[in-house]
Amino acid sequence: MSEHYIVTADKGHVRIFRRRQEPGQSQPAFEEVRAMDFPAGVRSYTAHDSDMAGRFQGSKHQTTAPGSPAARTGMSIDERLPMKNEEDRRSVERVASVIESFMGVQQDATWDFAAAQAVHNLVLEKLSAPVKQRLQQSVAKDLVNQPPQELASHFAART
Repeated sequence: MSEHYIVTADKGHVRIFRRRQEPGQSQPAFEEVRAMDFPAGVRSYTAHDSDMAGRFQGSKHQTTAPGSPAARTGMSIDERLPMKNEEDRRSVERVASVIESFMGVQQDATWDFAAAQAVHNLVLEKLSAPVKQRLQQSVAKDLVNQPPQELASHFAART
């Protein structure tokens, strides 16, 4: 019988548990085999900003420099939106990469997946077809901080 894993994830964490069920044991046991934390995934996308350098000019004052526009009209006050989108994209790629590399080594293993709703489908889209084919159950729920013994209650019993 091949091994079975449960992978839990959010933007900043990946936890992988091996499911074990001994003969005569009514409930499976879960052993954590990999845990990775990505501080950039849980920190605010503006946390690394230290000053206003490089920000768009927002005032409407006159400038006297040759060749400059007669008046500044101001620009978007939130140029950080592309940065937030980029940080989110990188977080999803980090999580998918960890899952891809782990499941690539465990060639015959099946797995279940639970991830925070914000990243659940995005992570699954980044995974290769061979890894996704071995996925048995998928739940859009953040179970990263759940105790291992409670994981079984979130997935239907396997036969």
